[in-house]
Amino acid sequence: MPRPALQILLALAVLLAASYYWKPQTAATPDLATSERHEALPLTYIQTVRTWAFDEQGVLSDILEAERVDRFREGDYSMMMEPRFYSHSDEGKTWSAKATRGRWEHNRERLLLRKNVVLSHDQTGTNMATHVLDIYLDKRTAESNRQVTITQGKNQTVADGMIANLVTETISLKPNVESIYVQSP
Repeated sequence: MPRPALQILLALAVLLAASYYWKPQTAATPDLATSERHEALPLTYIQTVRTWAFDEQGVLSDILEAERVDRFREGDYSMMMEPRFYSHSDEGKTWSAKATRGRWEHNRERLLLRKNVVLSHDQTGTNMATHVLDIYLDKRTAESNRQVTITQGKNQTVADGMIANLVTETISLKPNVESIYVQSP
């Protein structure tokens, strides 16, 4: 047999043997760094979300919207971009809240709003601006331990925090309260 044909035949035999015995597969157990990156990834994500919650009598109690929601496996929570929350009561009174970021803790029924947070009492037009606001859906309260600025018309009140009861429509301010009231003409 001529030499070039023998070389081609030998190369073909080596390729066939290599393809028969070589079976590349990923490792059955990933390394620690790969496992950590996998856990940090969201389990699911959804764009432009709106959810409704109803009480036992079938009456609308809450609406939660967000531009994007990422659900994570570890800790049973979801991260939200541009969340908006609307709370409804039996008498038709509503509160709304919006923020740049949010976190929904599923098992605790707690909504954590962060950065540029505004809580509004829709009937009176009162706005409460802060950087951090926690809404507890089971207790129907909103709480901030950071400075909050409350405005209604031209009146302004600043405090080191507050607790708002979404059912009774009462706001309890934390220490260091300063107010500016402007008389109506």
